Amino acid sequence: MLNVTGADDAESAALLLTTMDRLQKQLEDFTSQLYIAHDFGKNSGLVHDIVIEKHDAGPEVRLHHLFGFFAEGGSDVSELRFLAGLTITSGGCIAEAMVDVDLERPLGEFGVGVHTLHVERIDHLSLMGALSRLEEQVAALCAADDVPNRPGLAAR
Repeated sequence: MLNVTGADDAESAALLLTTMDRLQKQLEDFTSQLYIAHDFGKNSGLVHDIVIEKHDAGPEVRLHHLFGFFAEGGSDVSELRFLAGLTITSGGCIAEAMVDVDLERPLGEFGVGVHTLHVERIDHLSLMGALSRLEEQVAALCAADDVPNRPGLAAR
């Protein structure tokens, strides 16, 4: 587990934070472009967030990019979510990236409920290995510019 008590630990903590900040900006740019390029409908929105939580297994840093939108004629908010994160545990680090859609009404090829469009999780990595893998995962997410088409969101 990352415990900043020495120079090496401080360097690791700084690397973790600067890498996550850079990846957040990369995902923010990508999802903002998706939001501009696709019609999410009236009163839709996009939220960028960094969440840091302490769990029993260890600390977790997550990047959340959430598109909120209403299905035509609906009053409940559906979401398209791009997520990437790193968890530090006593058994090593976990790098994970995911795209899912949570629909309140059927849309495109999907029915009501949560549908996972992409997920990759790799466990038991060193901090450097996890950060490197997370960078690759975020790059893969940012190459998935067709994701809004799958639930039937039209390009502008």
